[in-house]
Amino acid sequence: MQNAIDPDKSPIFVIGMGRSGTTLLRQMLSAHPRIHITHEAFFYAYAQGTPDDVSASEWLERYFRTFSFAWLKIDPDDVRAELPINLPRERIADTFRAIMRVKARQQGKPRYGEKSPLDSHHLQKLFDDFEDPRVVYIMRDPRATVASLLRVPFTSESVGVLSYFTARQLANAQRFKDRILFVKLEDLIDDPRTSMGRILDHVGEPWDDAVLDHTAHAPSDDMAPFPWFSGATKRRPSKPSAPRWRDELSPEWIRAIEWINRDGMKEFGYAPADLAEEPSVAGKLMACAGDVPRFMRSSYRSVSWMLRVQRHFAGQSEYDPQRCMEDHLGLNPPAWENYPDFVMPSLPESAPR
Repeated sequence: MQNAIDPDKSPIFVIGMGRSGTTLLRQMLSAHPRIHITHEAFFYAYAQGTPDDVSASEWLERYFRTFSFAWLKIDPDDVRAELPINLPRERIADTFRAIMRVKARQQGKPRYGEKSPLDSHHLQKLFDDFEDPRVVYIMRDPRATVASLLRVPFTSESVGVLSYFTARQLANAQRFKDRILFVKLEDLIDDPRTSMGRILDHVGEPWDDAVLDHTAHAPSDDMAPFPWFSGATKRRPSKPSAPRWRDELSPEWIRAIEWINRDGMKEFGYAPADLAEEPSVAGKLMACAGDVPRFMRSSYRSVSWMLRVQRHFAGQSEYDPQRCMEDHLGLNPPAWENYPDFVMPSLPESAPR
């Protein structure tokens, strides 16, 4: 029976490249009366690189200081109550299970899970940590994905980097294709009933019409009030009249993205663009050369930010979660031109007691 699934053994994970529909799918699943999917707790991303001599209990106390936990808006004491004192490092996944469980319980839901694009890089650990996780990978046209990533401030300003990581994340997931359900964003938008039917079968929950109206039924209290989430939380999805990437990407980069993502495009049926004129070899080389400074700047910002986070989890530095969030939103400074009226929010009151 579907409802006999043990939530602790089979949490639900929504993965995929950022800007590929992960937030939309998370909202649609959370509209179900039995399911709540946390929003980007970033558990595995934070756990990676933490020294082995840091216990799970110590790690959790440091995690409580992150902006990711603050936006979940749950009481640290509720999480602590789910766990034994002095939890050893080898049971660090229990802290993640407790966080997801507490958030789902807050919403009155028995099934829980997590939506995090970065989990695509940690799938082996995820499958090791949970007995029977239900993983859904949402796929989008790579050209649309890259164009959308360039418009948000938490990514990279390098087209080449974004193109590579779009292909890399799919390749990571395909190593586990016998355990993952792959869904195209375009199919989810064109025929949400069929796509959500497949997804609910995969996660082991019965059909409920609420998943077709997430704007009315899905909570969004654990999402930061950033404008790039509003399309997935406040509006029902609709198919655009024409893809924006055709106007936002140069012919040189359209062809480069298609080549870098050629395997995924072929497998999921994305046809090469019909261009008015094929870019020259010289044009492609010039595009790549122009991307080098963007690559260098983005790499420096990303590595510097990640090292600061790792030092926090190693207990080696003072840590300001508000500043860390703001720095995270400074990884792609040119993207802020798209949000001229944005005012940086303050983190919710969610500190350890």
